[in-house]
Amino acid sequence: MIPLSVIENEQTKKKRRWHIGVLLVSIFLLLSYMIHIRNNAPIKEKPDKYIEFEIPEDQDPYYIDLVKYPVEEAMIQYFPYALSSIKEASAYQLTNQEDSVNTWLISNNTIDHGLSDRYSCRNQELPFPILRKMVADYFNIEDSDPLFHTHLDLSTPFAFLPSMDPELRKGQNVCLRVVVPFMDQGKDDFFKLMYKPFPQYSANMTSPWWDTMMVSFLNTETQSSQPVTMEPWLGHHVLRDAVRTRTQVDSQLPEWVKLRSDIYYERERMHVYEADIRIIENGTYEIKALLEFVEGRYNFEYGPVTPYNPVQLPVYPATVSINKTRADKLLTEHLSLPLCKRADMPGRWLPWPTKTKHKQSEVVLNKEHKYWAPYTCRYRPISYEQFNRCLSQKYPRGLDMYGDSHTRRSLKKIISHGHWCQHWEDHLTRPPVNDEEKPVIDTHLVAKRYDRPEDYVHTVDEQTHSCYCEDYNEPEWNRAWFDSYMRHSDITLNNNITQIQKIGHTEWDISPITNDSVPISAYKWDGLTYLNNPGWDQAIEGNTQPVDVAIFSLGNWDAAFLELDPYLSDVNTLIRQIKDHYDLTKTKIIYRTAQYYCCRVDLSSRARQISGPKNDAFDFIVREKFVSELNAIVWDTRVISESRTWEEKIEIVNCPSNHVAADLVEIENQVMMNSLCNL
Repeated sequence: MIPLSVIENEQTKKKRRWHIGVLLVSIFLLLSYMIHIRNNAPIKEKPDKYIEFEIPEDQDPYYIDLVKYPVEEAMIQYFPYALSSIKEASAYQLTNQEDSVNTWLISNNTIDHGLSDRYSCRNQELPFPILRKMVADYFNIEDSDPLFHTHLDLSTPFAFLPSMDPELRKGQNVCLRVVVPFMDQGKDDFFKLMYKPFPQYSANMTSPWWDTMMVSFLNTETQSSQPVTMEPWLGHHVLRDAVRTRTQVDSQLPEWVKLRSDIYYERERMHVYEADIRIIENGTYEIKALLEFVEGRYNFEYGPVTPYNPVQLPVYPATVSINKTRADKLLTEHLSLPLCKRADMPGRWLPWPTKTKHKQSEVVLNKEHKYWAPYTCRYRPISYEQFNRCLSQKYPRGLDMYGDSHTRRSLKKIISHGHWCQHWEDHLTRPPVNDEEKPVIDTHLVAKRYDRPEDYVHTVDEQTHSCYCEDYNEPEWNRAWFDSYMRHSDITLNNNITQIQKIGHTEWDISPITNDSVPISAYKWDGLTYLNNPGWDQAIEGNTQPVDVAIFSLGNWDAAFLELDPYLSDVNTLIRQIKDHYDLTKTKIIYRTAQYYCCRVDLSSRARQISGPKNDAFDFIVREKFVSELNAIVWDTRVISESRTWEEKIEIVNCPSNHVAADLVEIENQVMMNSLCNL
């Protein structure tokens, strides 16, 4: 046994010597690294190119040698405000402070602390680690050592707000930013390089750009949701111009050639998006941010349809609190506002209070018992009989309406005097969308026929589906009143004697009322697409009578089946036709926006090449064209749906036609009717 014991002792000694050797090597490497860092850290000798700063513990100045830190040198060159952040980061290194998410994202990075609008994007510098990463990546440069390395994870997307003082007040702007690193989502996709932004949006760096997101500012007390449109950070323009200069792009090249190179260069870089959120009212707010598409993969004009797989983003901080406001007070404040005279007023959905002195007849409620509340004015309830009177007195020559199935649903409400699908939600036998995707329970009621559209009542369950989705082949709808199959329909709106007597004298009456007849010429088109037969360009020519109002609905079919540039060319043709056909001094032109599209892509048999961002791209440009060239009124139906909560938005995902439910059709009509009758 003794020899074995001797052998064990010798093995133990060898292990001990090996451990000591490893420890000595580790100490040597650590000392070498510390010496390397110390040699490259801020120094007290003034180099040729430097940044000078001080720290509280030491009265002598320190210097950063910019020759060793080209990233920081470039940051100062192109973003001068970064100087203060670089000094702060140097102080962290010298004083051995630990950094964190809070250090860089929720610190106060205000450019001018004396400004009243200090939290807006133009007054909030981009946090140091994010700006440093972008400058290094865009210019393909790196420092000689990791002195300015931080622990902020920039490999995954996130959203953040600036640090805000407790005295934040309603009426102020707060900057929200979203960071989207390049994640090569399409690395295994044969078509990945085909996806890109539309040229117009890439050139101007406006949304939709490379990445798209759905962001909402949710008041957790009222459940009112304020949509937030994120735009590319303005610094991207600086980076693009700087890259062109540093890579010596020939200034004689045409801009479209430069932009072609920009697209491929910017695809694989980090992107930052920003938006100013206006604090409209007191409350506790929650930011909800969904990253929907990256790397241009929303643009099905250039590549095949990609799956809709939204990612919920972390938000720092998650909530913002401003003094609470009761729903009853919000209602009182809303009802004190002046009447709206336009149909494109931004607003939000507010809940009807559980206790209030006001009557529900003072607003129009949807099935969630919410009312649409613009920020600066209000839409009063106008009955369809009153609207009939308004039209007959103010616009006696009638209306021309050009549109798709969304306009058809609006007309059904109008000609039925609001009775089409009224209280449709009372007849739901299941949620419009549920997790199990169960079929509708086949429970039929005894059918009851009716003779007039205003006598419309719910008689069979199939009508319910027509109310919240597809009404093209609606049962119980008499096609003699308004035929969904017809391209062109001539309709006469009327109040009967009983209805005339019921509404009595109104503010629109010019002469004694004998009848309230108003002609409407309705043309159902499939946008400006190739699917029209006859072609869309024959629609206006078919209307020979002068009218006071002409409504044009565009974008829904167009974004699904057309390419942007040919569509814009056809829009120019349409605008010329409108100018030739209508006397714009006597006829009001109304542009009805494309319906808001979200939360999915179309996998139905129609194979619509549509996404929310693509829909927006088609709508925004044409909206501006109609306003600038035709002085058009904008009937903004998009914002009404966009302002709903996520849970309310997804009720529509099982409706390929993207129709809103009948209670929202009522709200949309009220917006349009107010804009015409409140003038």
